[in-house]
Amino acid sequence: MSQPAPGPLPSDPPTGTPQAQYQALRAEVERHARAYYEQDAPEIPDDVYDRLVRELRALEEAHPEWVGESTPTQRVGGAPSAAFLPVNHPTSMTSLDNVFDDAELAEWQEKLARALNLDPAYDGFTYTGELKIDGLSVNLYYLDGVLQWAATRGNGTTGEIVTEQVLTVPGIPRELAGLAGELEVRGEVYLSRADFAAFNARAEELGTPLLKNPRNGAAGALRQKDPEVTRTRNLKAIFYALGKRDGVKVRTQAEVLSWLSAQGFPTSRYSETFTGLEAARDYHRRMTGQRASFEFDADGTVLKLGPLALQAEAGFTSRAPRWAIAYKFPVEEVETVLESITVNVGRTGKLAPLAHLSPRLIEGSTVSKATLHNEDYIRDLDLRLGDTVVVRKSGGVIPQIMRVVPEKRPPDAVPYVFPTHCPECAHEAVRAEGDANTYCPNPACPAQQFERLRYFVSRGAMDVRGIGEKLIEQLLTTGLVRDAADLYTLEAGQLAALERSGEKKAANILAQLEASKTRPLWRLINALGMNHVGERNAQALARAFGTLDALLAATPESIEAVPGMGGTIAQSVVAALTDANMRDLLRRLREHGLNPVEDAAPRGDALAGLSFVLTGSLSRPRDEIKAQLEGAGARVTGSVTKKTSYLVAGEEAGSKLDRARELGIPVLDEAGLGALLEERGL
Repeated sequence: MSQPAPGPLPSDPPTGTPQAQYQALRAEVERHARAYYEQDAPEIPDDVYDRLVRELRALEEAHPEWVGESTPTQRVGGAPSAAFLPVNHPTSMTSLDNVFDDAELAEWQEKLARALNLDPAYDGFTYTGELKIDGLSVNLYYLDGVLQWAATRGNGTTGEIVTEQVLTVPGIPRELAGLAGELEVRGEVYLSRADFAAFNARAEELGTPLLKNPRNGAAGALRQKDPEVTRTRNLKAIFYALGKRDGVKVRTQAEVLSWLSAQGFPTSRYSETFTGLEAARDYHRRMTGQRASFEFDADGTVLKLGPLALQAEAGFTSRAPRWAIAYKFPVEEVETVLESITVNVGRTGKLAPLAHLSPRLIEGSTVSKATLHNEDYIRDLDLRLGDTVVVRKSGGVIPQIMRVVPEKRPPDAVPYVFPTHCPECAHEAVRAEGDANTYCPNPACPAQQFERLRYFVSRGAMDVRGIGEKLIEQLLTTGLVRDAADLYTLEAGQLAALERSGEKKAANILAQLEASKTRPLWRLINALGMNHVGERNAQALARAFGTLDALLAATPESIEAVPGMGGTIAQSVVAALTDANMRDLLRRLREHGLNPVEDAAPRGDALAGLSFVLTGSLSRPRDEIKAQLEGAGARVTGSVTKKTSYLVAGEEAGSKLDRARELGIPVLDEAGLGALLEERGL
């Protein structure tokens, strides 16, 4: 996709004329491009956008007098965000033109041959083939071998400085030995399919917004003001090009990739070099066949003319190189039939609808189910049982219903009616204002009891090994337990008498339950299963309040003041902890010996109001220093700003030290930090 800065359209033509159609199409393309590039919130799939752009380009080729510099077909990327400092790229970052089949690929090669004054039938070009990763393009600028900044592509000329955010990506060198002059290193930052799925699983559980696709997730992560938030997304990168390259002696694209790899930059293992059009087609076919196994989303292959001297001779159009082309993968969508919709109930009482589909093979695996998220999602799709629906894998992993095929709808199909009562306990369901989800409010709902117990003993919560789903079902069915506190009343004889149990297994479970009483506070907070509280938020709450009593006494305002918390989370936590059933559960847990405190000392106020940034190689683990500072009331962030109180710099401190000096921020070595702590009585 390519995004222009919004510009003037031609003067209003009569309605219904070709020029009016062009204006309407151009406005639609600009709207979708802004959503994709500037808001990280795409409204349509990439292939649909590609079709719109091709229609626009066809109209412009027929009517060149309508074309201006601001049309989407003539510009690259999106307008830089005002939230970040702008920077001009030493050399422009262009986009790529697309082809969609072998015939279009052959036409592109003929144009390339003509640009190089060769016979259009010439077929002796050497190409390097690479995957077109669906992420966010970045440019790393080095001066005399030292990284000065990293930036997004932006509009191709001006990008956004996101240095600290990019440096959360593993494998990016801060310095390159033996280089003089300027160097630009270009690549793609991406969110892996596995991390995309894990993020959305957590978001689904917490009731927070889902990512639409991995590219959306990567772009949103890089545009976080706090690099520590970016770090939690576990971004990765692949580097594949050089812009300005003073002193780097490379002659071909294959040598560029080898040089990047030798410097430590992550490069793709899927790159190949070959000669001729048929070899290029074969590479594309093989990559198409392997696409389901990629760890990242890729929407095609990229073919680049090998010799850099020929690249320079072929040159560029207004927005793309003539010597490279993106050969898009076919979008694998299948039609199937919506057979039924079931609604599951989670531990928080959320009613989660699930589509059951006639099984179909998509990208190497059989798909028979797809999540439907909530009532609004179903209504917006106008789903009806028996509908023929179009399904694709979101992020190459998660099956998603894209749309209904209305012309194939059965004549007797009626709109799906979302349950008004819990399907498990028949209690009336509720939906809070501003929340797209529907909940069963009955704490005695058997489905919720099961899910709450399963979550309480899970590895990310109290980590009680040996209590699995089958045992939980038996404990609930026999009436031995109703909630988590009842687990601590179990006796060896009761457990040994259960099916598929015995004395040894019973003893192991009781030992695990006893050991769980010494787990840290954050595990218990997480195990309570409050809305919007997973592992990370539980850890933040434990660090902030230190004890269960302090958390129980917390106000929405004091919780909202914790870094990373917002008003919605604060209200949810207070509502959960003041609920009578929750208070009773916590009382009984404490009676059985569970009253943990945070591992670190409770928060003090000796450093309240101060903000620290840690950088360089330090003699103690950074997490240990961070915990000490936060325990005394300080805030530890990942980037240096005007609001930073102190930079703590160890050996080999890099750009953060330079930034601190530039802003006049006090810099402490470890001895200086020790003196400050001693002065504050720590």
